[in-house]
Amino acid sequence: MRSYRFLYGCVAAVTALSLASAGQAFEKTPAATQAKNANQGQNALVPTSKIVGGYIYNAGDEHIATVDDIVMNAQGEVQYLIVGVGGVAGLGQSQVAVPSKAVNCECTTEDGERECRMTMSMTQEKLNQAPKLEQENHAELMDKNWVARNRSHFSIDSPSNEKPAGKLIAYSNVNDVTVQTGNNDETTNGQLDDLVVDTADHKVKFAIIGIGGTLGVGENYVAVPFNALQLTENEDQEYTISTNITAEKLKSAPKVTSPDYSELESEEFRALVDKIKKQ
Repeated sequence: MRSYRFLYGCVAAVTALSLASAGQAFEKTPAATQAKNANQGQNALVPTSKIVGGYIYNAGDEHIATVDDIVMNAQGEVQYLIVGVGGVAGLGQSQVAVPSKAVNCECTTEDGERECRMTMSMTQEKLNQAPKLEQENHAELMDKNWVARNRSHFSIDSPSNEKPAGKLIAYSNVNDVTVQTGNNDETTNGQLDDLVVDTADHKVKFAIIGIGGTLGVGENYVAVPFNALQLTENEDQEYTISTNITAEKLKSAPKVTSPDYSELESEEFRALVDKIKKQ
């Protein structure tokens, strides 16, 4: 279930997606490394569910924060990790918007299970001093001055050629939302269960949709291109998600296996997924 909902407005000068592969920062990857990562899906692809709820550690192997959410723009470029700091046993925590460039992510696979570990070069005390998110719907992220101050705290420079991020979307806002298919038959609609970030081009590349089953039991999971979805905010600041892909095509889309969706490591498989939007 969604933990909370929020849809952010237009934000100028926020960081581009930088969720990097094993041993690299959430920062833009050089072209040579991009090509290498494209052939190493194991390193380049990270399910959002492997990040949300995960711990962030510092250089001293100290747990300094827990990831509560991911914030991206409408194109799927990740801007922030929303993390909880302070408090005791999760109570009394404050929330901080950590620019994605400030975090490293390493993923390893052991005994067929994927694990991702996030680190950042900051002490617990320094992180606790970061600007807090206190306003309703985290309106601070719409404040250009607040964004600049937050960047400065995390020592993140603003590139001179950076474009405004546009509307920002929280992962928690779209997780578990019904996906209305092209023929809009409620009996055949799916549900958005996860997103998969392609760190080679720094975007959420795939959406994982659950179809069939009852109360989540017996569901099949299919992967579709993220840009095949249309996300719309209603007057209650809730999302509706739709796609031109019909229910029949969705049912025949390439199947993936939760929770790692390892099938996406295959270039041929990804090509099949991309093809569904063009059919």
